[in-house]
Amino acid sequence: MGYSGIVKMKSLGIGSILIACLLPAIVHGQCSNTSPCAFVGGAAFTQPQQLESTAGSLSFSLDVDVYDYTLEWLVIHRRLYNGSLSGPTWRVRRGDTVSLTINNRLTLPHKIGPANQPKLPNTTNIHTHGLHIGSAEPQDNVFVHISPGQSYTYTYTICPDQPAGTYWYHPHLHGSTMLQVHGGLSGMIIVEDPTTGSAAMPAHLAAVSCPNNCAHDVQLLFQPTMQYINNAGRGYANQQQAIEDNPLFRHNQYIITATNQDLETYLTTAANGVDYFTTNGQLWPTLTIPAGQIKRFRMVNAGGSASLELLITDVGGVTATTGCSFMEIAIDGVYLDQARSPRLGKTLIIPSGKADWLVVCDQPGNYEVRSVAANIDNLSFAGFERYNNKLLQITVTGTATSTTLGTTLPGRESFLQDFRSLTENQVEGNFVIEAAAGSTLNREKFSSPTNYRYKMRLGSNQQWFIINTDPGVGHPIHIHVNHFQVISYNPYTGPVSSNARGGLTFWSQASQVCTQQHATYAGVNTPLPANPLRHLGHDVRQAAGGDGTLAYAEIGDFRDAIIIPPLGNITIRFQAHKFTGEIVIHCHILVHEDAGMMMTVEVVDTDSEANLTANIQSGTAYPGTCTICDPYPFSAEPAANNCTAAVINVEGTSDLVYLAFLAVIPLAIIIAVIVVCTGSSSSRVGATGGAAAAAGVSSSSTTAKAAVDSTTSGALNEAFNLQETLIK
Repeated sequence: MGYSGIVKMKSLGIGSILIACLLPAIVHGQCSNTSPCAFVGGAAFTQPQQLESTAGSLSFSLDVDVYDYTLEWLVIHRRLYNGSLSGPTWRVRRGDTVSLTINNRLTLPHKIGPANQPKLPNTTNIHTHGLHIGSAEPQDNVFVHISPGQSYTYTYTICPDQPAGTYWYHPHLHGSTMLQVHGGLSGMIIVEDPTTGSAAMPAHLAAVSCPNNCAHDVQLLFQPTMQYINNAGRGYANQQQAIEDNPLFRHNQYIITATNQDLETYLTTAANGVDYFTTNGQLWPTLTIPAGQIKRFRMVNAGGSASLELLITDVGGVTATTGCSFMEIAIDGVYLDQARSPRLGKTLIIPSGKADWLVVCDQPGNYEVRSVAANIDNLSFAGFERYNNKLLQITVTGTATSTTLGTTLPGRESFLQDFRSLTENQVEGNFVIEAAAGSTLNREKFSSPTNYRYKMRLGSNQQWFIINTDPGVGHPIHIHVNHFQVISYNPYTGPVSSNARGGLTFWSQASQVCTQQHATYAGVNTPLPANPLRHLGHDVRQAAGGDGTLAYAEIGDFRDAIIIPPLGNITIRFQAHKFTGEIVIHCHILVHEDAGMMMTVEVVDTDSEANLTANIQSGTAYPGTCTICDPYPFSAEPAANNCTAAVINVEGTSDLVYLAFLAVIPLAIIIAVIVVCTGSSSSRVGATGGAAAAAGVSSSSTTAKAAVDSTTSGALNEAFNLQETLIK
């Protein structure tokens, strides 16, 4: 597409600290966009700008525009907040009101197009990632569009029981999320711990945390700003090409004097190695600390592509140094039971993930915070992009000492209880999130915010299965509003998906075409790749532990995103706490989200008689099923060999009791219901599927449904409706 008019770009000079730390050749102008050279890093570490609430309130604005930003010799043209590569940190407390006005200074024209394609690079919005907050306007509604030249004011109320912790914010504009986030539109949110009362931090943690000891509270926003290498279309220049970005924002306008090659080609050529994360908008900055001084590191992977596998090493090392110690205290903003040494010596932060460390370096010297990707973990990551480079340099001064890190941590909120001990009767709803090849969730691409694929009652305990039918690629699944607890890794007995020109196809593990496909299936089958079952066995490997299992989440941890590996099956549980309305679920490989790997579910008020009907099926197929007799919800156990028995359930009531209750219904209706083995858009529970019915009626303690195949005659449907009326 063409562009007309003058495009506005604001300019930011190189900060004095950065200039002082650059090589003389760079300072003298020998390196530039037309004369590139190696990057050196090493500038003095700086924190992002701080925006702190006072008297229970924080009010501010963020301008979104394209700015010139200089990283050493490279001038990049990026959409930024207020001209900074790392947006300002919001520091808030429980009960605060936050008023944020987004001023979109970007201009038209820009690419428009069909759904689930790269588009709208100059329309924006914002998502408060990880906050326990409502999705209704004017709070965290990610379907708000702030068009070029427009402004919008968000008003957030931080819950009185919001977990204190580390979070972040970023655009969530479907079609341009990847471009905007990887371009630099992101920043941290810190919900500070209370300093008094029963919820106050233990003294050792308060000594290194805001609000009273911010000098030791180190914020580390890791952004994939300089990831130019093409990795399945995820390099920044590839994103600009796909979305047809304004030519004045791209680097193919610069011609390298010595080679006559354009700068974009130089940046995207793997041999040149321009594939870096920045830290707080800096390249490998240097943090100087005295020996024995404990620090709190708050770390965010503010990206949508690569995982970070973090540890502190000697310079250039690949194993943990003996000069520094670090312990995990929180994951995704939620405190652990107690501080712990990282499993396998590294902390995994997946795209969108957060982690807090307590850190102390007792030996003077030079160290690095690095992401080290080891081949031994390839099977658990299974094709996932993994960053392998340094992020932060640490210089430790003074004399050697010996320091012990404290392990006690604040308790968790009541809605973040340990759900592992729940009985089936205490689980009020079951659901399946099914990832598949071709960037689909539950066999469809995103179509509408109100196309709810599941509904649940406010306050209910939910048990969900996250499965991945994709045989070759893992997906980081992010769930808005509520943190969930990781319960188990289960055997995977479900279908295998493939996708190419023939379209999305589901296959059995015996390589037979599934009879249960999806709404747009047209009978043309995409062949399976070679060795499609090579990744089976995640449950066995996770249970065994040890080397090669880094990508698996720790059982019992609370998270808002988790990697579901190829042919994996993970059980999670959570409470649908406090907020009604939509919950967005999507893959946080953001090119997948932009391509349609996103869906919504809804929480409805427990005090209402709300209709719980949802669009759980795609066509006639339930997620996780291959044949008409497979159980739904998906379970860790194999499907029953015969499916002639009724699949009927009332929550909190056994199937036998329910069948006895139905004796008042005419015998012909009972027989007609019993012989059918699959569900319509009503409700269906597998013979081995677990607790509550979770299909058309997603969860209810008062409504009973039977599993009725969508091909059942109209007469049977009418009889079934009569049955429901009598039950009610």
